[in-house]
Amino acid sequence: MAKRRFLLGRRRSPLDRLTVQEFDYDDVRVRVYELWTMTGESAEAADMTTFALVHGLGVSSRFFVPLSHALAPYGRVLLFDLPGFHDLPKPEHALSIVDFAEVVKLTLDQLDVVDPLLVGHSMGAQVVTEILARYPSYSSAAMLIGPVVVAGERSLARVALRFVQGAGRESLGNTLAALVSYARAGLPWISDTVPQVLAYPIDERLPLAKAKLLVVSGEWDRISPLWWREQLAEKHPGAHVVTIPGAAHGVVHDRHLLLTDELVALAGLGTA
Repeated sequence: MAKRRFLLGRRRSPLDRLTVQEFDYDDVRVRVYELWTMTGESAEAADMTTFALVHGLGVSSRFFVPLSHALAPYGRVLLFDLPGFHDLPKPEHALSIVDFAEVVKLTLDQLDVVDPLLVGHSMGAQVVTEILARYPSYSSAAMLIGPVVVAGERSLARVALRFVQGAGRESLGNTLAALVSYARAGLPWISDTVPQVLAYPIDERLPLAKAKLLVVSGEWDRISPLWWREQLAEKHPGAHVVTIPGAAHGVVHDRHLLLTDELVALAGLGTA
């Protein structure tokens, strides 16, 4: 049974809202920040788009803050802090990607979300993929940003090598934000989660999804290179690959305006 905790509720007006909630599932706690700044009749529309943003390994919802503010004029934005990350308590046992996916799906249900546009970065792309695979009719559109891990390279040594190869292309802001997040999450929980990320067969699960997909990352992303993203897209009819110039794996943070354009178009609210 989920226990909902309201941490903060702030409303400057009925059309400008920010709330923070935590949900407990036994020893597992997840946090959701909710934001929207829509105005006029669009803010009350029954079919208003909900963007659900799921972060990657070691980081947190903070990586999505610039993107969330850019998306807020177009719909309801939900930013997840996954269990054990940022300052959330560490569960007593390691969570698999299936576990993370179930927690996100349960929480979206608790928030009465219907047909969310799911957005996952890195490990978060695995979580989103698992939701789409387990519940094919749940979401009609999704964006996978820098999906991992390259098939045939699912070892810590190979992933670490790719991480180092791409690190020099990351912006200073991305690097500092990631380091702070890693420190808050703590090495033990990250170490517990790494084997789950390495083991997840995203290329086998993605064909079960039915949602319209964009597979996105930066041109310098070595963790999720273009050829790998194209390979994933080939496994899903109708999936499209988008490459953001000048960006690397941290594209979600420092190229958020370009991602916003793509997400707004994917939601049918504009053109990319």
